[in-house]
Amino acid sequence: MFRHILVPVGLGAGSQAAAQHALNLSRWLGCKVTLVHVLENAEGAVYETFAQMVQGARRKPTVLLVEPHGQTVGAVVAQTAQQTHADLIVIGCHDAAPQTSEVLGPTAQSVVAESKVPVQVVPTAVWGQSKPWLQRFLGRAVQEI
Repeated sequence: MFRHILVPVGLGAGSQAAAQHALNLSRWLGCKVTLVHVLENAEGAVYETFAQMVQGARRKPTVLLVEPHGQTVGAVVAQTAQQTHADLIVIGCHDAAPQTSEVLGPTAQSVVAESKVPVQVVPTAVWGQSKPWLQRFLGRAVQEI
């Protein structure tokens, strides 16, 4: 089924939920996980955040830091998915306030628009708690974040 999952990550809760979900999927499916971060500006907390995301992973994921070179984040992620032969992209929901009607932020929208492989969107724990009907769709690991 899926042999390689690509997870575009930033520094927000949505990215942490997506990374945790992808790592859980990799346990069940026995596939490889690659975390990719597009360097839009110099961020010192990137390495610390990645270390927290992969904590407790049975098989450590590959971590890629990619410069956009004038492309959108969606285009960079889609290109990375092709280059790494990813079968699935897992991305988190919007990190904005729960009252926001937009489920997907601009980054997630651009990834969905540019991707040639399936994209799975993972709700954040905060967003799911504000919408009780989503509880049945949230996995235990996402709630633990």
